[in-house]
Amino acid sequence: MKKVISSIVIFLIVLLTGVAISKSDSIKYNNTMNRLGMSEQAIVLHTKSKKNLVTVVQELSKKKKVSSYQLIFFEKSNSDLGYIYGHNKINKLPITSGRYFSQDDFISQIPFAVQGKSSQLEAYKPQGQSYIQMGDRYISVIGNIGFDGADILNGQTLISLSPNQPKSKLHLNQVTTVLDGNALSNKESLSKIKSVLHASTSHKYVPQTDDFTNAETTNNGEMYLVGIVLLFVLIVIVDFYILVPLKYDLSRSHLTGDLKNNYQNGLMIRYLIYTLVPFVAGFAAVNWKIAIISNNTFNMFILVSVLITILVGMSQIIFTKKRSE
Repeated sequence: MKKVISSIVIFLIVLLTGVAISKSDSIKYNNTMNRLGMSEQAIVLHTKSKKNLVTVVQELSKKKKVSSYQLIFFEKSNSDLGYIYGHNKINKLPITSGRYFSQDDFISQIPFAVQGKSSQLEAYKPQGQSYIQMGDRYISVIGNIGFDGADILNGQTLISLSPNQPKSKLHLNQVTTVLDGNALSNKESLSKIKSVLHASTSHKYVPQTDDFTNAETTNNGEMYLVGIVLLFVLIVIVDFYILVPLKYDLSRSHLTGDLKNNYQNGLMIRYLIYTLVPFVAGFAAVNWKIAIISNNTFNMFILVSVLITILVGMSQIIFTKKRSE
């Protein structure tokens, strides 16, 4: 009965590991969505330039041999409103309806918008197509973005920029400019972009505050690693607990030769049934019911745990013979 309970404990540990990794994935994904899909390397470029946003995009589009990048210009007066331009790069966001921006939108003569599902910017829908009013212009809303728990994403409105659009009413000194993409790791490309924006300094992009300077992150989804280590240690303890009665049976047997070998092999099979079957059942249950993005992490946990379990069993049952002899 104790061995059956131990098997159930192993099964529950595998489930808890799956839940922990899934929760971590959810936290990380929420953080990424609140960064509007931008990487942790994204930076805010400091500039006091009064250059028009469309002029900036026009000058950038003329630059040759520039690595891929994405720029979002957030209004300083309302960071829930941003203007986006991508050069061979678009950070995709989860769409609840319609579509997201394509590269064609960044060369179009007219701007398009996507809105978060809880955006405070009112959209008008006179004949099936939604529009938002920006000054004296009406901009077509081509899609809605959103993800549960990602409040910054859900409240965001993004409007596409293009070198072929009429001049915007916004200038660089009225927005917070965020850059992401391969250009960050290419000094020549980054220098070209900075020169157009007249930006000399920068800091890391963190979306928690309107000025994007608060770098405090209370939970980045990595704490689950501590839990996984503890669960792994618990599995090893359970393995040894299952072995206690089996080793007792072995110590009381007075068999020799082939009879002893067969008895030891039988004990090993019993041990593997009590340990590996719950691993298989737990692995199947997690893959069936629990959404995991970091599958490699979970698979590695299972693989290492199974290998250690087998080695522990062999060391205490099979190799005991050689030590005793």
